[in-house]
Amino acid sequence: MQKGLMKLDERKVLNKISRFLNREAKSRNAKCVVIGISGGIDSTVTTYLSAQSLGSDKVLGLLLPDYSVTPKIDVKHGLEISKKLKINYELIDIGKGKNQIIKKFPRNKLAKANFLVRLRMAILYYYAAAREGIVVGTADKSELQLGYFTKYGDGGADIFPIADLYKTEVRKIARYMKVPQDIIEKQSSARLWKGQTAEGEIGVSYETIDKILNQINFNKILKNSPVPEIMGVDRKDVNTVIEWIKSNRHKHELPIPRCNFNF
Repeated sequence: MQKGLMKLDERKVLNKISRFLNREAKSRNAKCVVIGISGGIDSTVTTYLSAQSLGSDKVLGLLLPDYSVTPKIDVKHGLEISKKLKINYELIDIGKGKNQIIKKFPRNKLAKANFLVRLRMAILYYYAAAREGIVVGTADKSELQLGYFTKYGDGGADIFPIADLYKTEVRKIARYMKVPQDIIEKQSSARLWKGQTAEGEIGVSYETIDKILNQINFNKILKNSPVPEIMGVDRKDVNTVIEWIKSNRHKHELPIPRCNFNF
């Protein structure tokens, strides 16, 4: 049975994730965890959870802006969170390096955007290897089920602590942990290009997306079962979400080491 969106027990969720993080770090003999800090809700919640569960000294946050697409407010929020949680962090402008690498590559907007995401993940793994740590992914359940992530980019990490929480549930956890309101209310964006937002690209709000995802049988949808009617949700929005899932079928083949909630 799927977990109801309105019945989230924040305390149980935090305890579950804390045990997961400690167990995974210990089993992998990790001296630290490395997190890409974007200034968004998912990376902020993941950083809060990691710092509270493992200790601030065991967390390394990397802020990796490309200022051609990264708003300065994201960097500001990332720095504020890193300082507030007293974690180790580094700020690295990767824009110039990225441009130098792809200077003679074929021009393609989406390929360029995905390369940026994969470059960030490569840097996270470099630091994880150098510090004998593991990379903690920040993807949530909404993104993973939609396939709204870059293969071998933000979809590639050692563990995913919030992967069984819908976006709307991540926001509830954020409020419970007293994450700054500016971050909670910020529009989600992968910052693939200037002005890009997740909801704008998908075409449906996360509140509606999560209602749909929570009421469909994900595995049956992948097997082309009939799409159900969902009370209070426009059929067009349901079809949009289903098409996102089906068009990203290849991404669901990836093994995602996630923290699962079975209360």
